[in-house]
Amino acid sequence: MIFFVTLLSASVVSPASNEDHPKIIESEGWYYLPAFPNYAPLGLPDFDQKQDNWKARQGTWRFIGGLWSFCGPTCLADILWWFDSKHENQQGYPGDGVDTYPLVSNYGAPGTPNPGPQSDDHNFNNVNDMQTRWKNGRGGKELIEQLAWYCNTNFCRTPFIRGFAGTYPRFLEQGLKQWINDTGLQDHYHVEAIWKPDFSMVNERLHNNDGIIVNFLFYRMNAIFFPTFLGHYCAVAGIHPDGSIALCDPAQNKMNPDPTPSEHNDAGVVSYDIYTVNFTSPVPEKASWWIPDYYDAKIVKFGGIAQYALIISETD
Repeated sequence: MIFFVTLLSASVVSPASNEDHPKIIESEGWYYLPAFPNYAPLGLPDFDQKQDNWKARQGTWRFIGGLWSFCGPTCLADILWWFDSKHENQQGYPGDGVDTYPLVSNYGAPGTPNPGPQSDDHNFNNVNDMQTRWKNGRGGKELIEQLAWYCNTNFCRTPFIRGFAGTYPRFLEQGLKQWINDTGLQDHYHVEAIWKPDFSMVNERLHNNDGIIVNFLFYRMNAIFFPTFLGHYCAVAGIHPDGSIALCDPAQNKMNPDPTPSEHNDAGVVSYDIYTVNFTSPVPEKASWWIPDYYDAKIVKFGGIAQYALIISETD
């Protein structure tokens, strides 16, 4: 198990080891979603969207080699896996062949069970298996690809629409609700979509052990033009009420910049990126808080405006 933390705030102390991490969180005022042995051993997983063929390649995107676009379903996979782990037998382990909670199931990955020895819901290649290449929803699909299909990512369910990259917030919400219904757990979970979410509300809901996905609108200070339609989903792993947040970013892993798919399909390998929040939003009509130095696109850096949150809470 490996734990990576990026420190972009001088007020946060880096854990010296995994064992020290909970004590440091408590002493510094941080709150992280708790860990479960089977199988979210460090808290919220941090799966990677840069796998397989998970790019939008239609329309203008093909001229830049495609655009990685599975941030929405990847964040959903983090949260659903975490809830599923909470309700599994904590004496079990990935590859024991036992699946007692239906929120995440065994999707029949064709590769050798990893870590095995048996095939089950918490094997790493049940997150994604490279032997079932993404073909816009056709063919075999493991967890993240199943969620992409439910959420109509890249309009995979309506392929006559060309050139769209990513997941509409409305589709993300609808896909999640349908997923919960299809697993028979509709009486156990509640889904809320909130535009312009307050940071204090995110803090309160995380302390309630809710699953939270935030969509950050990319923003460039002093730019003549910035793409108001481009955003990026991240799951919230931890929070400090004074104004810092720890994100499971499916595209950025600042302390582990080149993870292999095997590493980041293992919920025991996480890279929480920690940012200081600014409460003076440059676009107050869209958000009340933002991260000024958020996304490094190599050529240019973007701020992230917290315009939307999808919150999954248990009702019992």
